[in-house]
Amino acid sequence: LLTGGDLMSSIYSVYINLENSELKEKIDSLLIKNEIEIETEDIFNSDFAIVREPLKFSFPHLLITNSISNIDYKNIIKNELIDFILEDYPQELAELKIQNATYFVMARGSRGAFKQRIIQECEKLKRAGGTFSLALISVMNFYKLENSFSTVAIDEISKELLTMMRLSVRKSDEAMKISRREYGVILPFTELRNAEIACERVKRRTNKIGNYPDIDLAFGITEVSNPNEDIIKILERLKRALYISEANNGEISFQ
Repeated sequence: LLTGGDLMSSIYSVYINLENSELKEKIDSLLIKNEIEIETEDIFNSDFAIVREPLKFSFPHLLITNSISNIDYKNIIKNELIDFILEDYPQELAELKIQNATYFVMARGSRGAFKQRIIQECEKLKRAGGTFSLALISVMNFYKLENSFSTVAIDEISKELLTMMRLSVRKSDEAMKISRREYGVILPFTELRNAEIACERVKRRTNKIGNYPDIDLAFGITEVSNPNEDIIKILERLKRALYISEANNGEISFQ
């Protein structure tokens, strides 16, 4: 499996729960071939999941099954079932399904999609020069909310937060959900000061979501001007800024 230094070249990650599945070895080899990191501990640290049982909450996933009669189509949209893979599928078709899943999460927004967009902005810098900024936003009281509300309510809060973020930034900016408690914002041709102003707008607009209590957000921001900078270093710098913000009660922080 992809571990250690190999993970540095990986864009997407997938959580796998395929106990007693004859396809497990085949799926593992396909993920390695496509340079997709394998997450084994926390499903919400991955971009999508490959599972034997349909998920009972909203998260993009592929279902491994031996019959399409086992699929509850009522929950496809609700719980983000991307597709299914039958146990007797040839390896080529299973690989196509996995590749389609990465396209799905890239369009939807995920950790991998965020990394991919940063790479694209760096390519633009090589051609046109300038700078761009990034913001990483977390819900500091997410686990408190999770203990107080249902999974459906948490999903609604997340969707509403994302909507408010998109309304708070320019049309040329891009806000996306990258995990259950984190959001990423790409701000092309934007210096650090203007990224801070954008985060202030997000902070004001998301102070209260619907009938839910105050949502406590933390903001880490960084500026990128060197298109050749390692994406891992960019993300580490952004994460450090977020940690500082969380330690300072959500004050917008930058690195």
